Amino acid sequence: MKKLIKVFVLFLMIINSTSSYSQELAMNKEVQEVMQLGKDSIVQLALELLDEKASVQNFGKIKVMTDGNDVYVSFRNPIKYLPLESAFYFDALVHVIEKTTGKSPVFNRIEPNEEPITFYKPTEDTEVNIQFVTEAINKSDAVGQFDAANFDDDMIIYEKEKYYAVSVVSEGQESSYKIEKVSGKVYDAEHAHLAPPPMESGNKAVFKEIH
Repeated sequence: MKKLIKVFVLFLMIINSTSSYSQELAMNKEVQEVMQLGKDSIVQLALELLDEKASVQNFGKIKVMTDGNDVYVSFRNPIKYLPLESAFYFDALVHVIEKTTGKSPVFNRIEPNEEPITFYKPTEDTEVNIQFVTEAINKSDAVGQFDAANFDDDMIIYEKEKYYAVSVVSEGQESSYKIEKVSGKVYDAEHAHLAPPPMESGNKAVFKEIH
């Protein structure tokens, strides 16, 4: 779980430093050449660099970002659902200029396992179960309200025999709780504050999202 948190914090450090306003960036020649391809082509290039059988259908949110010196493509599923005895890749970060990638599997089974790990692809059953969990959260006073459409942190739902184990990680807090499968009751809620990652001195890069 600690490894997953570190990976997610890396995503947040890049995504949350993205400029939300129109701003011209001074781009080096290599970045300019990549930007001329357009967002859709950059995303496809990043998918090829992943060297996996993955497509845009595997991800809930995709962002192309640049600070003028580097180009990143963020592939994410903010809500991650794992059926019994499963393991998937849900997120990936691609450095387009350096042609490097990063991803970490999420397990709901005992490691190791010879079965290959693939990127998650939503199904009708998983969508129904996610909806059950989110509705249970919003009916409960044990945890805060949840807006699935605008959620941009990280929620993992582990299916168990009689309940769902839920873990939510944001930039400053980690929460965990359980939800009974039949009643939808939320229980065993715990919350912990996360220490902010150390920031290097000097100017912090600001990334602009490419639409």
